[in-house]
Amino acid sequence: MKEQKEPMYSVGLDIGNSKMCAVAGKRDLNGKISILHYAEEKYDSDYESMSKGFSKNSQNFEQTASRVLQKLANKSSLDIGSVNCNYSNEFITIKAEREEFTNSGNKFTVNNNTLFQLVRNAKENFRKRNKMECLHPMPTDFFIDGDKIKKYPEGATGNKLTCNFNFIASPKDKIDNFLESTNDLSYGFLESKKGPNSVAIDQLIYTPVADAAASLSIEDKQNGILLINLGSQLTEITVYKDFGLRHTAVLGIGSLAVIKDLSQAFNITEKQAEEVLIASSEKSSKEIEINEVLELEGKDGLPTKQLLQRSVAIVIESRLKEIVGLIASNIIESDYARVLGNGVIISGAVARLDLVKRTFQKSFSPLIVRVADSVRNIDNNSFFELSHPKYSTAVGLMLSTLKSADDRLPMSNVLKEKRKLPLSSFLKNNPITTFLERLEDPELRQTYS
Repeated sequence: MKEQKEPMYSVGLDIGNSKMCAVAGKRDLNGKISILHYAEEKYDSDYESMSKGFSKNSQNFEQTASRVLQKLANKSSLDIGSVNCNYSNEFITIKAEREEFTNSGNKFTVNNNTLFQLVRNAKENFRKRNKMECLHPMPTDFFIDGDKIKKYPEGATGNKLTCNFNFIASPKDKIDNFLESTNDLSYGFLESKKGPNSVAIDQLIYTPVADAAASLSIEDKQNGILLINLGSQLTEITVYKDFGLRHTAVLGIGSLAVIKDLSQAFNITEKQAEEVLIASSEKSSKEIEINEVLELEGKDGLPTKQLLQRSVAIVIESRLKEIVGLIASNIIESDYARVLGNGVIISGAVARLDLVKRTFQKSFSPLIVRVADSVRNIDNNSFFELSHPKYSTAVGLMLSTLKSADDRLPMSNVLKEKRKLPLSSFLKNNPITTFLERLEDPELRQTYS
């Protein structure tokens, strides 16, 4: 790998189902990673936005992205040309395959080039054998002449290097549909340009891979960890053990289900239900007196509404127990429930709510349950609020350009999955097409006729 001669900059854009968040960072010449700034915006609630990983209103999507990127560009003084973006939905699959590397029968020592070639061959062979598109080739175990390498493969000597991979994959049409919504990412008007600053997708990162980059230590990945991202509409669960990603799944349920339950149970709006969830998550239903009341201020002449705190807690607990039960069931079926030496880490906007953590602790006891620290792998950070678990994906996306997704592999472009845009995007941005569209302008038509 070439020596870094200048600071590297990176921007992560977390496209959530309820909001967008962008984080800018850099790696200096000493290898230290710093956060430059961040910005976040909620979608316009009057319109559809995202639903379980896919855009339902392109205008709302593009305008929200534009606001976020404009804010970040102003705060960080960066000219943002590309971003790393997250991708997650219920169609994600994991597939195990093995790849071998030999040096024409000659003995060799594993170096960076060996690992680059191994990963490159693994990706190419996966594409030949599968209709799915590879998001990440995640190595699990390395072997040299049949003997397992306990940690780092670099420096091992033998005649054959073998690696077991878990490929994170998605149907190609689902990726194309997602990329269609990101074709027109842009923001503001720069003084040096006549039009808006276009933004391309550099890497498409599976959300749990980004979460792991931000929140997990090498010890977590070695000893065994269950990483859970409890999002608004999706819940991603991932197991790391012996440094490798062993299992992952996406469940089509999240904290929005709790909010909808509260909204229906007490005949309140979802916005009010979200406020109730936050205000009522300090105690379990058994700890609340039967006559404790939560008041919702009435608006537009409506009277104040009173809700029984215990009833609210029961509704919250019921749905949380269901979600945790689905997670536990999935982990038991995966056969990785007994290897979680470092327990469980929860990320997501509701991860810090006491009732959420308690529910996980009760279900996963005696395992230790921790809340993700989104900046644990950042060297310099002056934005302490970014440690909140809701920022783990955005921070991890930013880190994806600055460090390898697997500590046993060096950073290299070969490990990145560059996205091929759908044909429609080329037609849309083709100079000839743009020229012809300009001729449709009545004023310009006279100029070129």
